Amino acid sequence: MVLAVPKIAVLHYSPKPSWSSRRLLKALSDKGATSIYMLWSYLSSEVGQRCPVKYQNKCLDVDAIIVRGFGQGLTIEQYQFRIAVLRAAEDSGVLIVNPVEGIINARDKFTSLRILSSKGLPVPRTIVTENPTIALHFVEQVGDTVIKPIIGSLGLGSFRVSDIDTAYHVINVLLRANQPIYLQEYIEKENNMDLRVFVVGDEVVASMYRQATRGWKTNIARGAKPIPAHPREEIARAAIEATKALNLLYAGVDIIEAPNENFYIIEVNASPLWKGLQKATGIDPAQYIATMVIDLIKK
Repeated sequence: MVLAVPKIAVLHYSPKPSWSSRRLLKALSDKGATSIYMLWSYLSSEVGQRCPVKYQNKCLDVDAIIVRGFGQGLTIEQYQFRIAVLRAAEDSGVLIVNPVEGIINARDKFTSLRILSSKGLPVPRTIVTENPTIALHFVEQVGDTVIKPIIGSLGLGSFRVSDIDTAYHVINVLLRANQPIYLQEYIEKENNMDLRVFVVGDEVVASMYRQATRGWKTNIARGAKPIPAHPREEIARAAIEATKALNLLYAGVDIIEAPNENFYIIEVNASPLWKGLQKATGIDPAQYIATMVIDLIKK
């Protein structure tokens, strides 16, 4: 019996494939799958039709979609549309990676931390509100605080404040932009670095420290230095548990190791970048993701 060659799409918003998208397309092809680069702008969904989801106005014909770029600065309407199309594809039997529920959980930073906390995983003290008085009271209580977008990545739009006057100005800017106020206790980092743990399925495939070279932000996109890491067993286990708790098949889990040997999960990314990770470790997570997706299709 000859098995059909799996057809797997990599979904992004950029007409030019990103670096990680290219790595995935190559890994899928190397493993014998037919790989397709797909853009959000050509997707549509129709109710009550034989083809619930179409691409370029033709019936969607793929076994799986790996969602790599969901989009930045989306309106609520754009976000709802993209979720609705993915759900329609998922309901029609297409494997969505990461699953729609996982994308929703991880994209909302507060919801993701609430879920992790409910599972007994360590997270920093965090609050979300639209009330400036409540927000300022939190800063007054906690002291060193990070104010960040509730949806966002790459460290963009995050501010560290330690006094009420500075917090007041940042909070008012957010309120004028009709944004909720998401605040998190700042956790002091050992050697000014945090840990990115890359999880695929039930395995930690690679890890790196991200050491800030200027300021306090440890995002590689903001100039942080990637250093190979080998997290201790309890941290690796927590990263895998966090990925599963959010219903993700793979994730980049950001963890801070405090000087007192405690650790805290700061964020779980459902579409993590890995150029810096691969450079630091020599490990290409695309190979693991491609293998996982092909195996899941075969099941």
